[in-house]
Amino acid sequence: MAKVVLITGMQAAGKSTVAPLLAARLGPPAATLDGDVFYRGVVAGAEVMTPDPSAEAVRQLELRYDASALVAQHYADAGFDFVCSDIVLGEHVERWFARLHDVDPYLVVLVPTVESIVARELGRGGGNAYRDWQQPGGSLDDAVRALQADLEGIPRRGLWLDTTGQTPEETVDAIDLEKARW
Repeated sequence: MAKVVLITGMQAAGKSTVAPLLAARLGPPAATLDGDVFYRGVVAGAEVMTPDPSAEAVRQLELRYDASALVAQHYADAGFDFVCSDIVLGEHVERWFARLHDVDPYLVVLVPTVESIVARELGRGGGNAYRDWQQPGGSLDDAVRALQADLEGIPRRGLWLDTTGQTPEETVDAIDLEKARW
């Protein structure tokens, strides 16, 4: 039976770097997908998630999650192990896994410290991925903490890893699929 792993966590937690490394260790055959592919796929009328999202932003988020679960199932049906990386929070995690059938499901939640996330985000040098969570006059640290509170809505299942100070390879080494079983 194919393995399907969902790697979730905060922006700048290392999900999109760790996912292909983990997939390479699972296979062959194995495939990976970053949920941002579907986020960037909406090129007209895109709505971003905020602490107070519009109905359309939620609809687009759910379409993205549905699409990644469908792709995961498609690859699993073809005999591939599959690793999906995305920010899937709260009840959405349970719904994502509910879309899968006849697979071995695993959840890995990357939870580096707020300080580590801020350092990674600043190190990227680009736009602030937390800008929609930053209150006027608030800091990047405050914005990360605001979004991080949504991790608490994820069922306490799977493997939760504090990846502070780890290289991506060390994070993959620390992933114990037996502990990550959904």
